[in-house]
Amino acid sequence: MISYSKETYKTDFEHKKDKFEKEFSGIADINYYSSPHVSYRYRAEFSLLKLDKLLAFSMTQNDTKVPIYSFPIASNRIQELMPQLLAFINKYSLLSDKLFQVEFQSARSGEAMITLVYHKKLDEDWYALAKIISKELNAYIIGRSKKQRLIIGKNFVVENYTYQQNEFSLRLYEQCFCQTNPFICDDMLDWVTKNCVDINQDILELHCGLGTFTIPLSKIYNKLLATENSRPSFEALKENINLNERANIAIARLSGKEALEALNKIRAYRRLSSINLDEFKINTVFLDPPRVGLDEFTRKNIKNINNIIYLSCGFDSFKEDLHILKQTHNIKNLALFDQFPHTDHIESGAILKRKAQD
Repeated sequence: MISYSKETYKTDFEHKKDKFEKEFSGIADINYYSSPHVSYRYRAEFSLLKLDKLLAFSMTQNDTKVPIYSFPIASNRIQELMPQLLAFINKYSLLSDKLFQVEFQSARSGEAMITLVYHKKLDEDWYALAKIISKELNAYIIGRSKKQRLIIGKNFVVENYTYQQNEFSLRLYEQCFCQTNPFICDDMLDWVTKNCVDINQDILELHCGLGTFTIPLSKIYNKLLATENSRPSFEALKENINLNERANIAIARLSGKEALEALNKIRAYRRLSSINLDEFKINTVFLDPPRVGLDEFTRKNIKNINNIIYLSCGFDSFKEDLHILKQTHNIKNLALFDQFPHTDHIESGAILKRKAQD
């Protein structure tokens, strides 16, 4: 059984620091960022498990569904909503029938959104009941089934992030990836923006999501070219750019590979037809790839960019990528962000500067 005590967390965090330092000690300055030990997870999803004729929230452990009776790592708002929603689910068969997943998203303001995912078509009766429950819980409710989405309230919550005494807002949309731990996200934003260099030129951001780093980076660099391949995230990105009134961001729905192909004039894309790439003087690239890290094509095609800001959610891929990137770049700064306390997960950051050419 996992212990969520503050003392256990301190021990776990020290083990992560030791692991990180063992790998990178003496290479560059390292910053370490710890998290609150509980109530840090503002996004969570559960399946359902029937126990004694009642449904319970569950998660999969070792290929087996296990009931979740309490979830202290979730935000206080999610912890508050879980038993209240479950009571409604078990009271009304209209709500529980063919329900197979529940997703929670909250913000530090207390705003909350609940998504109920079904294996059935949702009708007017379901909508009427969900509307009553939305009011009772003071939370937005979204019903999903195949080719159907019913929204009661909004399909996003607004989170406010801070970095270097600056604050900005983001709409965190349903079905879009966002940072789970907003406290560590603040630390990541602060560390990234403090380590920005050559800010009189332009920056390329790959895998930008709904704009978590896009917005603050656009306030530092001259111009920003941001690319994202996911349609929902790309639409959310547009909304967040408008929300923050940023006029120096050009966006394109491209994968990282496609963006680099276009910039290196390997291939032209119609999705870039409204953007003149020749107007950009890109001297920095910001990378926040999936857990598997950078592919060979990306590593090869960023080697001539002077500055690399790299955030990684996979420690093994991070080590592998840095081993290759340091052939052309010097590692200037490193960071460990404890995004997921009480797990072995390590979120990492690196700032790299291209080596002087002979």
